Amino acid sequence: MLRINLLPPQQKERLRLRILYQNIISSGFILFLLVLFSIIFLAGFLILLHFKYQAIENKITIEQSRVIQTETVKGMEKKVTEINKELEDLEKIQTKRSNLYSILDSISSNLLLGVRVYSLEINRTSGMITVIGFSPSRENLLTIKNILETDSHYKNIDFPLSNLANPQNINFRFSFVYVP
Repeated sequence: MLRINLLPPQQKERLRLRILYQNIISSGFILFLLVLFSIIFLAGFLILLHFKYQAIENKITIEQSRVIQTETVKGMEKKVTEINKELEDLEKIQTKRSNLYSILDSISSNLLLGVRVYSLEINRTSGMITVIGFSPSRENLLTIKNILETDSHYKNIDFPLSNLANPQNINFRFSFVYVP
């Protein structure tokens, strides 16, 4: 089929321009719609990402608080362990001292009667107790010597005879091991 266009060239040009204009307008409208749908899609995607980000941020906050609580508990456990160790050390020292006090109490109340003690030395490793002092009479020292020899709490007694050489005003020195 043959087409013949009998329109004058000016009208042909106008018609061609009008078709071109309509094509541009419709292409622009289609392009506008595509951009609008792309913007709506991207906005929806951004909103979805925002909610995901908020959820992740909440999880991070919860985990950080758990970590802080765990570290706090671990710190408290460490402090409690340190305090328990210090209390055990203190109890050991107190036990040693109370043992020392009981020894001193027993010696002073049972053994060192009627004499003045200038020096009382206790060797913790060997358990040896050395007493240096003054006795107004020999009888006091004989009583002490008799107690040392008869009581089972006193072992390894070193009571020099020079302690008994003078009848009065005697500076003495003796040593023994106390067994509780």
